[in-house]
Order: sequence, then structure tokens, then C-alpha cells
Amino acid sequence: MEDKDYLYYFWQNSKEDWIRESALLWKDKTLKGLTVHGWTDKKTLPQIEDFDLEELMATVDTIKCYFHSPSGRYNKFNEEYSSYGLKHLLERTIYEITKGRINYVSNGTLILAMYHCGYKFQRISGTPNCYFNLPKKSIKRMEEVREAHHFFNTHPDAKIYFHDKRRNI
Repeated sequence: MEDKDYLYYFWQNSKEDWIRESALLWKDKTLKGLTVHGWTDKKTLPQIEDFDLEELMATVDTIKCYFHSPSGRYNKFNEEYSSYGLKHLLERTIYEITKGRINYVSNGTLILAMYHCGYKFQRISGTPNCYFNLPKKSIKRMEEVREAHHFFNTHPDAKIYFHDKRRNI
């Protein structure tokens, strides 16, 4: 069986389509001060050329697949996980999904991706970080996804075993 590149499964759009669809992000005044490293006191908007587009697209896709869209009903900011902590969780998950192709996600990329997916943020004063309106159960789901991908990546027969167990063989 051919092991297809994760792009085969993940990205339905070309980079050009993605840039066109996300064009409003780069003009959103709410994002003033956001850089690839996180929040600053600058009054400028984020610049697309400062961000690694593959990293950003993979982060957005992973959030959409495993955190799901915010329902609008969860308005409380989760102060247990800052953007920096979530960045590490997404980074490890994307590393497993891409089999090491993407091994880094910047804090600013995570913030931009979460905002792009519809999450609200609350800046943490004096830091480059923020909190999101993200329930604990979404974070737990992402941790479970990362663990599952890690298991399948490190156990070559796991996919066969899992498939057979589901058919009660």
C-alpha cells in the first residue's frame, strides 16, 4: 500500500486559493501587533510574507479537523492553556500527522490559525501570548489525536490490528 503524503489528504485548496480565502485576515485591525512570534506593542498588521504558509495551512486544517469550530456558546477564556502551551500541543500533533515534515509551529501562527478558525482571544498583558475560548474537552481531544497518530506511526502493524479489531476478527 502506497503511503501518501499528508497533503494528499489534508489540503483541498491550492496555496493561491488559501491566500485568496484568508485575505481579510491580513487587513483585520483586531490583529494589530501580531507577529510570527506572538503579540507585540506594534501597531502594524501581520504580514503574510512573515509567516510560513505551509505551517499556517496545516495548523488551520488541524484545528478545523480536531478542535472543531467554536460553537459560539463557549465564551469563557480557558486560562489553563495559553497560546504558547497550545502551540506546543499543535506542534506535536502536526509533527505526527505530517510524519515529521512540519516540526515547528510559531506562537503567532497558532494565534492567527485559531482566529482564522473563529476562536476569540484575550491577550495576556505584557506577554506575546493570549487565551482562547476553547473548552478543556477540545484540548483533551487534540491530545488523544496526537497519541493515536504517534501510536500508528510507531507501530507498523497497528493499522492492520485496528482494522481487524473493528471487524471482530
